Amino acid sequence: MSTDLRTDTTTAAAAPPRPPGTTAGPPPQPVDGPGPTVAGHAEDLNRTDDGSAEIAVPAEAEALRRAIGPLAGGGDLSVTLTLVLDHRTERPRVLDAPVDAALAAELLAECVATARSAVAAELVPAVPGFTPGRAQWVFVEVDEQLAELDHAVRRPSHEQYDRSTDFGRRNLLVVRVKAADGTQIARLYQGFSPEKALGRRTGIVAFWGGERFEGLTEAPLVIDRAFRVLVTGGTALMPASSAYESLFGPPPGLREQAAQTFASTFGTLSITGAQELREACTTDPTMMRKMLSIERKLAEPAFRSALTMPNLLTFLGRNPKIAVKVDRTGPAPSLVFETDAQHRWALLKLLDDDFLHSELTSRTYEANSKSEL
Repeated sequence: MSTDLRTDTTTAAAAPPRPPGTTAGPPPQPVDGPGPTVAGHAEDLNRTDDGSAEIAVPAEAEALRRAIGPLAGGGDLSVTLTLVLDHRTERPRVLDAPVDAALAAELLAECVATARSAVAAELVPAVPGFTPGRAQWVFVEVDEQLAELDHAVRRPSHEQYDRSTDFGRRNLLVVRVKAADGTQIARLYQGFSPEKALGRRTGIVAFWGGERFEGLTEAPLVIDRAFRVLVTGGTALMPASSAYESLFGPPPGLREQAAQTFASTFGTLSITGAQELREACTTDPTMMRKMLSIERKLAEPAFRSALTMPNLLTFLGRNPKIAVKVDRTGPAPSLVFETDAQHRWALLKLLDDDFLHSELTSRTYEANSKSEL
């Protein structure tokens, strides 16, 4: 197994700049070939009688295994290290970070181990609301933002890292893996915070030199051994969808599903501040997941039929402690969405049936986590 510390020389055409006021076109074609992509896999998720998920194995799963097979097999591979600042903006800053042979070998070993874990797992589409088991990895077609970022990372050279680089709160560390012929096999992404960034250190760091502890005169870069997201072709592969979300924001499909659920629930009710509520439910990842929780309950006809304005107003009238305001100044009453942190979740909790009454103690509870008996 060899390591290559030279700057990545894989050729890639730079993405042309977009004129002001225009939107991006189709994602650029990956350097490592079209690769496996996934789209429209919602139909692959079925529910059994007990409510558990059954996911059909798509052809893309085997294509993914073939794509990362050379990495899982080890062999004559090389790696380069890249740091990315401002990766959630339209102008991310990509830096080449030279590494020595020992660090390159260690990074490559971690990449190989990650690929082997993926190949050994069951690969299933990342359907919104599905939580993979221990022996499963999920995959998803990268969205436009990640496609453009990955295109920038794959370029043959970038600005060189400098000690004076000022890192923000959110940064990425990317290891690019190439075959002996220079073909890029995959990129492995993880995040790092300012505390781990080069040039930032809040504590005193020392190492054991054999006879005594010795202080470090330069700040270290701490690299986690668990890489979060592996990208090959136009597909991202990971042990959980939360890995994608923590680095790049909501995974593809989650926002669309939340918008559909909003339309079929809140969209049928009279709400003061409905536009602000819709914006929150389709941009805040935690609220999007709450919308998925509501969506799963809508499969029960009795639950769906209960979510009417008369029923909700009657329920709120019987439970005045629930912090959902009702505006009665207009011709018909409407529920009020309040944007402050204390109350912005109230309407979602109401529709997710979080307010429950105990028949045993006659007490009323707010319960975010519940299992139907």
